Amino acid sequence: MIRALVLMLITTTTLSACGNWGGKGNPWGNRVAYDGAYFRVKASSDKDNRQNFTVDVRDAGKTLVGARQAASAKAAEYCIRQYGRSDMTWEVSPEVEDAMLPIVEGDLILRGTCDGWR
Repeated sequence: MIRALVLMLITTTTLSACGNWGGKGNPWGNRVAYDGAYFRVKASSDKDNRQNFTVDVRDAGKTLVGARQAASAKAAEYCIRQYGRSDMTWEVSPEVEDAMLPIVEGDLILRGTCDGWR
């Protein structure tokens, strides 16, 4: 009886952890804090040329330092997945002064180009 109970507990724990993976291979989630805040960050490519990308950081006003870090990390991840390198050229760098950051409706939107294997 105890053996069956232990087996059921292990099975339930394992299956509940699998449900949290979301297909990403990380049972604890893929959230990363930047400057103490969590951001929803999305990278998308230009359909005609996947070297060109856009990074959208939601609610950048939480902390601009964190939003910049989140954008840089997502862009590097995108370029590495596409071209195997993190080298990129930004239209507007995440390192510009706060007033020059392209913030649209509270979201930081940056565009760039992966340098690839040039």
